[in-house]
Amino acid sequence: MTKIEPLPIPVRSAAIKVCRDALHWRDDLRAIFLTAGVPGSLYDRYDYPSNSKVKIARFVFGDLEARGEAGYVIQRKIVEELCKMTKPHPDAPDQAAGKAALADLKREATATQVLVDPERAAADAPEAASQRKVAAAEQRREKVGELRNSFVELNRLTPATDTDRQARGYKLERLLADLFRVHDLDYRPCYKVDGEQIDGSFHFRGFTYLTEAKWRAVPPTAGDLLGLGQVDGKIDSTRGVFISMAGYDDAVLDHVIKTARGSRNNIILFDGRDVSLLFEGTVGLVDALIAKIDAAEQEGRMWRPLLWRHRGHGNVIDGSGAPLCGRSICYAWSGQFLAAGPWASA
Repeated sequence: MTKIEPLPIPVRSAAIKVCRDALHWRDDLRAIFLTAGVPGSLYDRYDYPSNSKVKIARFVFGDLEARGEAGYVIQRKIVEELCKMTKPHPDAPDQAAGKAALADLKREATATQVLVDPERAAADAPEAASQRKVAAAEQRREKVGELRNSFVELNRLTPATDTDRQARGYKLERLLADLFRVHDLDYRPCYKVDGEQIDGSFHFRGFTYLTEAKWRAVPPTAGDLLGLGQVDGKIDSTRGVFISMAGYDDAVLDHVIKTARGSRNNIILFDGRDVSLLFEGTVGLVDALIAKIDAAEQEGRMWRPLLWRHRGHGNVIDGSGAPLCGRSICYAWSGQFLAAGPWASA
């Protein structure tokens, strides 16, 4: 039986350069590594927002080497999966560097006989990409499931003091930040600018969105909503996302809309039902943002629930008007999340 040697250092270095220059999204890196046989628990050991793709790859390669021949096999599978790429990801910022990194890896892998047939690897690229996509989707579902469990536990709390309620709000903010990261959206947690506290921010479709989350027993006031008008003090590409677990008062929304009339509508709203659907996994975060933003841009609607009942029809539909059905939807509409939360009667 042929003894399997550790991955040659030049090949390992070239593979890490591909991870840096030819890939863009963290989900793609994870999918490639897991498809190659890297255990999810091993990968998750290093998959933190503070770790770049290069650091994750370097740590995983090192961990695999410490496992002996079983790890060497997986190292080679990672190289094979990377060599199936015919070009850098379209979102990779430096396409020339990505192409050079891929060429270097294939050359080094062929020279050391780690990769015997790069043309065959390239021919398998479409199937490999499909497998990575499926693997990434499955991993996202698993992570959302973990966050859902945390949200259920948070929802069961009955804070008795202002301190308890504030602590619950901070925990919600952290869960939301994790949810954004699961969907590969860079989320900046709570920070201060010139003494002004921002609950969080993220970048989406060319705009920066400042977020404000409120978990109170009552809906926000007009002052709360207009206060997020602080985005007007930022550049034109800045918008706001207001999250109120207790929902919204129609009279307050009407007042805010009339007050803001004549100015640009730069705020979108989420309520407790919306948030529960996101953690349930019924509606994806990216789809939810698109539905909310499209309603604001195309219809001028600051507030459009992710689920609403079409007039004259019994079907529950999403923000774009597409019918939604299934046990998961029914559970989210009338089950534990909504029935147990302070927004249940909204």
